[in-house]
Amino acid sequence: MFKKWPAMMLVGTMAVAVAACTNGDDGKTDADTAASPASTAKTGDKKVIKMLHWKQPNINDAIKEINKKFEEKYPEYTVEYTTTGPDDEYKQAQRARITAGDVDIFPDLSGMRLSPQDWTPGAKVPDWQQWIDNGLIADLSDQPFVKNYNAEDIKQAGTYKGKVYAIPTSKVAMSGLFYNKEIFAKYNLQVPKTWTEFIHVAETLKKNGVTPIAMAGKDVWPLKLPVFSLQAQILGDGNQQKWIEGVWKGTSKYNDAQALEVLEKMKTIQDNYTIEGFLGIDYGTLPSYFATGKVAMMPNGIWEAPTVAKANPNLKFGYFPLPGTDDPSKNNYLVGKYDMTWYVTTNGKNKEGALKWLEFFSQPDIYTGFVKAAGFLPTQPNVKTSSEFLDQEVMPYMDGFQLAYEILMINRANIGEHLAAEGVHTEFIAPGGKYKTAKELADIQQKEWEAAAPK
Repeated sequence: MFKKWPAMMLVGTMAVAVAACTNGDDGKTDADTAASPASTAKTGDKKVIKMLHWKQPNINDAIKEINKKFEEKYPEYTVEYTTTGPDDEYKQAQRARITAGDVDIFPDLSGMRLSPQDWTPGAKVPDWQQWIDNGLIADLSDQPFVKNYNAEDIKQAGTYKGKVYAIPTSKVAMSGLFYNKEIFAKYNLQVPKTWTEFIHVAETLKKNGVTPIAMAGKDVWPLKLPVFSLQAQILGDGNQQKWIEGVWKGTSKYNDAQALEVLEKMKTIQDNYTIEGFLGIDYGTLPSYFATGKVAMMPNGIWEAPTVAKANPNLKFGYFPLPGTDDPSKNNYLVGKYDMTWYVTTNGKNKEGALKWLEFFSQPDIYTGFVKAAGFLPTQPNVKTSSEFLDQEVMPYMDGFQLAYEILMINRANIGEHLAAEGVHTEFIAPGGKYKTAKELADIQQKEWEAAAPK
């Protein structure tokens, strides 16, 4: 398999090259590069560290500030910080630039996803594992800064075959809804603890002329966020790992009652309670709908709290898990992942500089400033976020914290588009997609799963 991988990456390289040439009709590049004044002029004797990242304003600003401090402390280096669109565009850029040796350090979108197991014949091998197996990622096991992080977090999200290859910078919850406390109070609404209570909240808002929810359908991936809560609570009767293993063994299916319930409840949210035209709203614009009071709730990851607060410092907002069942005990926790996991490449031009930067980033004072700006939950011990939002709105739901379906799911190679990227893909349901019912989509997903089975 691995003999074919570089050829596949060459295709990715060509795709990114084409994408970088034009963006629609305006001719602008999709990737932005930020560098200090020193790096925009002739670098002279400076050593360039090439860093790749996805576009996310509050995170990008935090990294730029760290890069500035790094260059002040180590003037022999300059950081070339390039950002692309998130999700698929970023993954394409990763594959292309890692293969070409054109990046020194980069974060992945999550911690290491599960590798194929003995019960997953024909499973897709994740990119990070392919990179490591092909010798493209540096072994960090002996780096002193690894000890700055919680050993269990490094084990869970940065270790492969007993060696440390990645640094998970944070844990994030991403299955909840931001809610406007003043709007809730105006209509005497309480935080819902069951699906029935959630529907009551949404109906009350709707009857009073308040749009309940906004989502960023244009970018597609944000539609997965509330589904993570439904999957964790419904699949396998609250044990989604059992359901996932059952899919591989044939004891559960993508069109069984539980999988269909997930799709139908998400369709209910999209059809009945989400702002009109949500399929045209991009992720960068989404927080403004919530911050300006145009909607009462916004499904999103906790990382957007700083963005919301910056957009409207006077807004009183909270956060709660989307309740997917009528059993409160199954709904009282958040779902998420390890986020922004740093890797250093072996074939880049400046491995030494990349390790120096990661060492600098891992200093407790630098790292603490980062998690505060990013709105993340820390993976270093004894780090205080000083965040009222995290302490009061998020931490009460973290005792039962679960990893999201997309992290736990091990996909089959060559899976169809309706199950690609470990997603549930409700964008294929009308009005955005061609399937009028959840059942139609579920049946297609099961057919694609069966079609991708090893022969």
